[in-house]
Amino acid sequence: MGPRKFWRQELIRLKYHNPAVSMTVERSTVQHDSATMSIHFTSENAPQTSGSATSAPNATSSTSTDKAPSNAAPTERVETIDMKFKSSNEILKEFMQVTRAMPVEATAEEREVMRSLEEQRIRGERDSKLSLEVRQKKKREEAILAQAKGEVTVAAQ
Repeated sequence: MGPRKFWRQELIRLKYHNPAVSMTVERSTVQHDSATMSIHFTSENAPQTSGSATSAPNATSSTSTDKAPSNAAPTERVETIDMKFKSSNEILKEFMQVTRAMPVEATAEEREVMRSLEEQRIRGERDSKLSLEVRQKKKREEAILAQAKGEVTVAAQ
């Protein structure tokens, strides 16, 4: 589950914070193959596709299904991470060590949004419990009424 969870959660966050960095995923249908991540580094003086300082050469979409090799600058070096039998947190930690990436700290506004969302989640759970209790009570009352009506119709015959 580690590589899949990393791919579905952590890679999305990495792509969000690094839109100019080319990220592609090649999944294998064979489960017993090794699960490796290859990180390709280009030289610092490689041509950029935009004026952004964080722009990678010829950035492409991470959802591209095109198997043709990109026309990006040749890589200077390639680092690999063995992801098999590792949790997504272990993979992310190793990825950050290899790339010397720095975590992005949440701003005050983002922390406020996260706090608000947590409050909404807690309120939603509480409301769900109350709603469930009301539905169960109503169902019990309907069952009692149906049972009472059934006894009355049996007695009338």
